[in-house]
Amino acid sequence: MHHSKPKVVVCGSINMDLVVRTPKLPAPGQTLIAHALTEVPGGKGANQAVAAARLGTSVEMIGCVGDDGFGSSLLRCLQHESIDTKHIANKAGSSGVAVVSVDDSGENSIMVVPGANGKLGIEDVDRAEASIREASWAMTQLEIPIATVEHFVRLCRKHGTKVILNPAPVGGAIPESLFQVDLLCPNQTETAMLLQCEPPQTVDQAIRAAERLLDRGASRVVITLGSLGAMAAESDLLGRREFRWIEPFSVVPVDTVAAGDAFLGALVGELAKDRSLVEACRYAAAAAAHCVTVHGAQPSLPTPGDVQAILRR
Repeated sequence: MHHSKPKVVVCGSINMDLVVRTPKLPAPGQTLIAHALTEVPGGKGANQAVAAARLGTSVEMIGCVGDDGFGSSLLRCLQHESIDTKHIANKAGSSGVAVVSVDDSGENSIMVVPGANGKLGIEDVDRAEASIREASWAMTQLEIPIATVEHFVRLCRKHGTKVILNPAPVGGAIPESLFQVDLLCPNQTETAMLLQCEPPQTVDQAIRAAERLLDRGASRVVITLGSLGAMAAESDLLGRREFRWIEPFSVVPVDTVAAGDAFLGALVGELAKDRSLVEACRYAAAAAAHCVTVHGAQPSLPTPGDVQAILRR
C-alpha cells in the first residue's frame, strides 16, 4: 500500500564526524596545537537519508547508535530532519565515529570507528520488515556488516521493494548477490574495485564499465563520475541496453564531501516518485552540484529550492 508521499527505507551507517582543523597533520609521537573541533553528524547511511528527507521524501531509517552521548545527539539530528527513527537500535558501546583531521592545505586523514554500525544485525533488519514491505524504494551501503546488507536486499526482493545499493566503501570482493539489485550506484573508485579495472575517466570507459555491471546482474546502473557527471544504464522493454550520459552542472567546488550522498538521496526520492532513471539522475546531479558549493557533509545537503536554482541555470 503506497501512500501519496512516497516512502523510502534507508538501511545504513550513522556516524558522528569529529572534524579537527589543524595547521598540519601530526607526525607519529608529535603533539600539535590545532585550530578547532566541530562535531558534524555523518555516516553514508544517515547522510543519504537526510538528503532524501530534505528534498521532501518520507524516510525511515534502519541503523544503530551507541549508548554514549553521541548516540542521543545523532538520533535528535535525524528526528530534526523528520526521519522516522523507530527502527534505529541502541547498542552498548560507542556510536560510529569518524575522526577527521584537515590541515591548512586541505589534506586530510580519517579514522573511522564503526562502533554501533558494526553491530547492526539481521535481527535489527527483521524487526523493520513491515516498513520494508510498505516502502516503494529502499537504499543501503557497505558501512554496516555485509551479511546484514545481503539480508536487507533479500527482504526487499521478497516484498517487491526496489533497492539501490551504493557499494561504498568497497573493501574487497563483494558477494555476487549484491550485484543483483534494482540499481547499483558506484563512483569511479568503487567501479574500479568492483570490476578490478582502472577507474573510468571518460564517457566511453563509463559505458564499458556500466555494461559489465549489468552483465553481473544489476537491473540498472548509475556510475557517478565526479566533475564528468554520471552514466546511467538500463535495458528497455525489448531488452536493449540504453546508456545515457548525465552532463554535470558547472559550479565552483569548495568541498566535495557528501556530494555522492546528496546524489543518492535525491535519486531515490525521485525514483520513488516514479520519475524515469534519466530524469532522476538529472535532478540528483543538480543536488550534488549544490552540495559541492557548501562546506561540510549534512549542512551542505540541499533543499528543493537549492536544487531548482541549479536546474534553472
